[in-house]
Amino acid sequence: MVSASTVYVVLAALCWGLSGGIGGILIADGWDAFVISFYRGAIGLLFVLVWLALRPRGSGLASRKLWFWSAIAGLGVTGNFAFYFVSIAQGSVAVAATLMYCAPVFVYLVSFALKLESPTALKLTAIA
Repeated sequence: MVSASTVYVVLAALCWGLSGGIGGILIADGWDAFVISFYRGAIGLLFVLVWLALRPRGSGLASRKLWFWSAIAGLGVTGNFAFYFVSIAQGSVAVAATLMYCAPVFVYLVSFALKLESPTALKLTAIA
C-alpha cells in the first residue's frame, strides 16, 4: 500500500511540473515573470497560513530564530521563483528546469570556493 508521504511527494512533483508549464503559458500570453512569481508565492503563502491555522501546535511561531531564518529562506525562495520564470521568459521551460536542477552543484562549488565546505571524494562524486 502507498503511504501518505509518497502521495505527497507525487503531488508536489505534479504541482512543480504544472507550475513550469502554466508559467510558460502565462508568459506566452504576455504576463510578466515577476507577476507570475508574486502570485505563485502568494498562493503558496495562503496554503501555509491555512495549514498553520489547522495545526497551530508545535509550529514554532513564537521563536525569533525561526522568524529570522524564515525571512532569509523567503528571500531565497523569492529569488528562486523570480529567476525561474525569467529564465522561462528568456529561454524555455526545459532550459529553466535544467538550470534549476543544477543549483545544488553551484551551491557546493561556491561553498568549496568560500571554504565553507571541505571537498571530499564523496562530495565531489555527488556533484559529478
